Amino acid sequence: MHDYRSHALLQQLPLSVSPFIHLPTAVTLPYTFQTLPSTLPPASPSPPSIVSPSGAMTTTPQAVIQGCQGLVAHLQAQREKAAAEVAEWEKAIAERELNEKRRVAPGYLDTGMRMLEPLRRGGEQQQQQGGEGQRGPEGQGGEELDRVFGRMGV
Repeated sequence: MHDYRSHALLQQLPLSVSPFIHLPTAVTLPYTFQTLPSTLPPASPSPPSIVSPSGAMTTTPQAVIQGCQGLVAHLQAQREKAAAEVAEWEKAIAERELNEKRRVAPGYLDTGMRMLEPLRRGGEQQQQQGGEGQRGPEGQGGEELDRVFGRMGV
């Protein structure tokens, strides 16, 4: 009794009559039309792709991550290479400076002695006597002043 369908005669009557409203018409299909399958194929498990704004290039997030990791590895290798080169330069500079010092004072850097002292020709006796008997230039200057101005009692 209640089948919720309109009557066949009512379906043929237009409900609105207006020159501006056009009711849809049937579409004619081309001869090359193919019907869709009743079941869709399973979705491919391909990762989502990233498309450039111009649309000229597409890539996947994994490819971007791999590119970034490759770039980081390349930069790390360049950094290590540069550090090794700088260390080599510093070593070469230190060697040149050492060779220059050896050229100026041969034997100085090869021995454990770091204080160079000239040797006196008179021998050890003069060194012992000279060290105790002579005063420095300060003592001689004071004696000269005493001779010139006389001894003043202070």
